[in-house]
Amino acid sequence: MAPTDGDGGFRDRMRNAQHVQDIHGVPGSDRAVAPGMALINPMDQGIGAVVRNAQRLFGVADHHCIDVDVWLHLSADELIARHLTVADVDKVSEKYHCNRPMGLNF
Repeated sequence: MAPTDGDGGFRDRMRNAQHVQDIHGVPGSDRAVAPGMALINPMDQGIGAVVRNAQRLFGVADHHCIDVDVWLHLSADELIARHLTVADVDKVSEKYHCNRPMGLNF
């Protein structure tokens, strides 16, 4: 079957070449696998999310946030010895919402 746009399939080859590095079928990748379908973070649903929110409500700190607090007080050399960077610490802090206040908040 001949292409209808007359470019001999160049547009399709160019599109495929642009997306060759994409990771297909892996949730959390930077490209949408199914356009129009938003994937929900598993940490924000289910019984685990209920337990995490209840812990925060009663003032129980997540152990990841305790680690982040310790890492923030380390020098650059101590972070390097633990194979960490400041960006890694910030990433963990964001992932586990360590800057959110304890207790009931909206």
